[in-house]
Amino acid sequence: MTAIARNRGRRAIRTTLALGTVSLGVLVLSACEKPSPNAHFTLDSSSSSKETASDCYGHGEALGAERALECFSTDDNRATFSSTPGDTFRIGVDADVAEEGWLLFVNDQLYRAEPFTGTYRSFPSDQLFQMVQQQATPGAPPVAEDLRLSVAQVREDYDIETIWSSQTEEEFQENLYGSVEGIWNVTLTPGD
Repeated sequence: MTAIARNRGRRAIRTTLALGTVSLGVLVLSACEKPSPNAHFTLDSSSSSKETASDCYGHGEALGAERALECFSTDDNRATFSSTPGDTFRIGVDADVAEEGWLLFVNDQLYRAEPFTGTYRSFPSDQLFQMVQQQATPGAPPVAEDLRLSVAQVREDYDIETIWSSQTEEEFQENLYGSVEGIWNVTLTPGD
């Protein structure tokens, strides 16, 4: 009788330990931060997939203009590619990013106001560098500078008409950057 009682006691202890371990595991997992979607960057045979910096993804909420502007300028987790004339730069985003749409910024300038809604887009790197050259001072020699590219996931409240009808710089920034949910950064350096 004693041996049976002892086995039941050991089994109860093992069951309690197993339940405690499972409970602790669930607690640890619930405390983990939900991962952000990835952006995928490719230039020729070089490729990089990046999550946003943890404070540069809103997980369903807009970052707000101030935080979004900080995220555009951060070098944390920034991939870098060396581009030569004729290269094609490719951007891929996860499906949930494409669902609402995403924007491309080149040296903090909006590439196109209408969000891309596909998961994949190609850009001739020459065209990206030329965009910056066109914004340079007229008559000045071309400057070979790095391009800071940023992919910005927008929310459903992104509205081009509201952005363009902004009356002040502050209102423009709030309307443009206020509906950004996530930002991924990459650098293109000019090669030979």
